[in-house]
Amino acid sequence: MSINPICVRLASAVAVALALSGCSASDYAAPIASFADATTDAESALNDLNKTATGAYTEFLSEHARTNMSLAVMGANGDCELGSERCRVAIVDPAHPDQPQYFPPDPLLGNMVGVMHDINVYAQNLAALVADDSAAKAEADVNAALGSIEHLANTVATAEGSPAGTVPGFATPVGSGVNWLLGEYSNQVKLAGLRTATKQADPVIQRAAALFKNAAIFGSDPQREALTRAFRDKIDAYQDDRGSEADLNAAVDAAETYDNFLQARPGDVFLAMGEAHAALTKALNNPELTWPQVFAKIKVFAAKAQELAKIAKDLAALTGETP
Repeated sequence: MSINPICVRLASAVAVALALSGCSASDYAAPIASFADATTDAESALNDLNKTATGAYTEFLSEHARTNMSLAVMGANGDCELGSERCRVAIVDPAHPDQPQYFPPDPLLGNMVGVMHDINVYAQNLAALVADDSAAKAEADVNAALGSIEHLANTVATAEGSPAGTVPGFATPVGSGVNWLLGEYSNQVKLAGLRTATKQADPVIQRAAALFKNAAIFGSDPQREALTRAFRDKIDAYQDDRGSEADLNAAVDAAETYDNFLQARPGDVFLAMGEAHAALTKALNNPELTWPQVFAKIKVFAAKAQELAKIAKDLAALTGETP
């Protein structure tokens, strides 16, 4: 991946900011703080769901391997040999011989968690920039925000499976003139920094949203089959003993667990996050600000994060996993 150099041309941006009378970085404090809070909630929800879902899926695979004698349990192809770089156990279903399932499995939402973490770091840098009370802090947080965008771009490239490439460093103006501007027009400099950071970040964030917008916890038939089999086994056990309350409850728990996996749509969080950031970027760079629309988008993003957190909590309660 090749990324053009990103330069913070604060002097020219300040001139633009001054042309917009009445503008101050503090005017944007509430929406930026709301966006930062939503990204924190989204990262926390994804972390919890990732840990709970991966733990539950590990248990499903273990039971599947121990009770389904048609499955082959072996060293992964090419692993565990002299000179191998890895040694992993693979569970192979004869119906899907080309789709081995490694045991224990890799984190199910690992890429999503990593990308949302970097987005959260970026969002917190924006919030810190708004709250700065000195020119020195503002300059440092502009650089921090831009640096977090650089890191996010590399993380997204890795998740896409694209070469990360070399990302040039971020340049900021230096010299006594800039120091004077930062000291004299700190609010305008913060506003210029917010505009620059969001404009540079938005294409990367939209790539992340597009990458994960249709993501589900399970992306393959063998993964889903482990859960459907768990449910079928429990419902069959109840059919064999219709008077057993324990077997009925076990079947209901298996159904609710599978339903939580199906209802958890982490991609929706990324899609809402992308729309919220696009609205924030547009409002920051538009003289005719539309903050009600921005707040509406951020509210949807926050709600999606809360929905995911609830599903993670419900799943943990059903499976006994601790996030």
